[in-house]
Amino acid sequence: MKNLLIALILFSFLVSSCTNKNTQHKLKFSKIETKTDASLRGLFVVDENIVWASGSKGIVLVSKDGGENWNVNQIHGAEENDFRSIYAWDENRAMVFGVAGPQFGFLTEDGGENWEVVFQDSTEGLFFNSLKFADVKNGLAVSDPIDGKFFVIRTEDGGKKWERVSDIPNVVEGEANFAASNTCIEFLPSGKAWIASGGFAARVFYSNDFGKSWEVSKTPMVSGQASSGIFSISFKNDLEGVIVGGTYDKAELNQNIASFTEDGGKTWQISETMPNEYRSCVQFVSNEKNELLFAIGKTGCDISTDKGKNWKFISENGYYTFKAVPGKLAGFVAGNNGNIAKVEFKGN
Repeated sequence: MKNLLIALILFSFLVSSCTNKNTQHKLKFSKIETKTDASLRGLFVVDENIVWASGSKGIVLVSKDGGENWNVNQIHGAEENDFRSIYAWDENRAMVFGVAGPQFGFLTEDGGENWEVVFQDSTEGLFFNSLKFADVKNGLAVSDPIDGKFFVIRTEDGGKKWERVSDIPNVVEGEANFAASNTCIEFLPSGKAWIASGGFAARVFYSNDFGKSWEVSKTPMVSGQASSGIFSISFKNDLEGVIVGGTYDKAELNQNIASFTEDGGKTWQISETMPNEYRSCVQFVSNEKNELLFAIGKTGCDISTDKGKNWKFISENGYYTFKAVPGKLAGFVAGNNGNIAKVEFKGN
């Protein structure tokens, strides 16, 4: 009887361990009706209720009830633009940057009903890839290179006025950013900022002074052609960060497509286990008790529970971009044809 009792206890423990191991990586995708067919690469989650998205055809969407209902706005005069970058402060105030100009940056303070042009520039070759604010006032936006440098602009007044940054290292021939998910910039309230590059070089530019001056570090990420490199960067704090990417027209290639840093982006180590395929977005997800990393792309998604050192393929659900609900093991994804879904991380 004693041996039987011990055996039953051991069996129960093993079942519980296996169950916990399996449920640790379960995801639930709940598709949401948006009433638009725009391609959505801009996404911002203020909280579990307020969600903004932006994309092609000059479309900007906002939901105030967690995705149950959406207001779909088309910015007048920007019907041909593609708003791949978005940032929002609340249900009323948000900003988008488009890939085409000369009018690039637009700000709304009434929930998307009206938009003010806050940045315009007729420089040939401008193509804005990403927008990020560290706080209410300090923001950065980045375009592909102009005259051998990334065209980085910064604001200190919440986006009303912008100035170009000049103190930034030159790019190498064929180096660029990707506008795949509005996550090639990371910017923290401490003033630390990072910009990820790709193409013929996969590097990380970093700043310690709210984007006024920059240095650059090499990474072991895949590069060497226009469609490869770093597509997304995310930092947990001033020191710990991750990058993901790959080759978007050959998504199955997954060698050297994820790396991590523990020294603020000065040096990067290649992940031991890679995501399954090319990924266009990576973000930290956490609540009071748990933390994980979530990477997603057009062919599926992966999770890391060790700060990006190892990745586990979890689902074939494919989207362009993801944003977590602050403080929750949940978030939203957006993709082609107006597709948005809520994501819940089960068992964590």
